[in-house]
Amino acid sequence: MPKRRVKKVSWEIESERLLVTSAMKRRTEKLRLLRAATSLSELEKATTQEEVFYAVAQAAFGAYDLEKFVEAEAIAQRALEVSQSFQDDWNYGNAMFAGHTVRGLLALRRGDVEQAVQALHASAQNTGSPQLASFGPTMRLAKLLVELGKKDEVIAFLHQCLSFWTMGNTWVDVWEKKIRHGKVPNFLMHLHT
Repeated sequence: MPKRRVKKVSWEIESERLLVTSAMKRRTEKLRLLRAATSLSELEKATTQEEVFYAVAQAAFGAYDLEKFVEAEAIAQRALEVSQSFQDDWNYGNAMFAGHTVRGLLALRRGDVEQAVQALHASAQNTGSPQLASFGPTMRLAKLLVELGKKDEVIAFLHQCLSFWTMGNTWVDVWEKKIRHGKVPNFLMHLHT
């Protein structure tokens, strides 16, 4: 009897096949809220510009996740501003990506989809960081925009990310195929902050 060939499926494809249950969403949200409070606390404890710079990216997401939207807007703006003094630092890309992404999430809350798309693309005009190059960027804003039908805009963003996301080719290929077929990727491994 001839041996049956087993087609090897990538981990990225398998993760996109996972059914994201309500229980999984609740656990993820619970962890996100726990991290949010810690992130805001770290920013509050910062006493130097450098300490602020290292805390501000996570704090922007933290304020957003805790529905402190006015504070999230201020912290996102602060991330973009304070980063200008640290352009040669490894964390520069993280702060810039977070600042623009949180501003995009806030624009969506206000119903300004075009501003959200602009923020999405601004986040990817980035030099990167060790985290962005390996783990990759969060796709929280991208997912919401795909759900709103902004497929071409999100695909363009995914390709922009490849300029700094050295390990992202397979993810981008998988997500682009799903989006082109009218599906919303679950982005399960990339909804972090």
